[in-house]
Amino acid sequence: MLNRVIIDDTISKEENVASILKLAQSICDGVSTHKQSLLPKEYVYDYSKPVDELGLDKELIIQLIQDYISQIFKSYNLFYEILEGLSQNQEALRESKSMELKNLSHKNLGVARNLRIDDAQVLLTYLMNNHENLEYLEEYIEALMACAFKLNPSYAYDVLKLKKVKDAL
Repeated sequence: MLNRVIIDDTISKEENVASILKLAQSICDGVSTHKQSLLPKEYVYDYSKPVDELGLDKELIIQLIQDYISQIFKSYNLFYEILEGLSQNQEALRESKSMELKNLSHKNLGVARNLRIDDAQVLLTYLMNNHENLEYLEEYIEALMACAFKLNPSYAYDVLKLKKVKDAL
């Protein structure tokens, strides 16, 4: 959903970012497991945690967050390819795709843990360990992308816009 968001070229970047950010927040607020909220409401990433705990400066953390956002946006299509395989009736394909889901989730989870991105850690842990309910998996993938957008909306918008241009080629 967020990956397929329409960027309106008739309005400013700031207006587009505000619109997408509102959608991202509603996706994150609505993610649940068995009608119980999965993520804390109005979560805001705290740059001081990795700065203090890792001893890195804020500018480097910002760059690493940008790399993480790009990685999540690239992983989005892979997650959906995996979901498609999980929905098939072939047991061997489902097992293979289940392992792919665990591996991709684990890779992204390592980055989220290192950067102390709490909401992503929750979502990726669920993706890694709960691959039976495809409806929830799709919801978690959408929320993961929405939460990544919220980390740095301006940068995330630029990534989405670049993806739109690349997809058009």
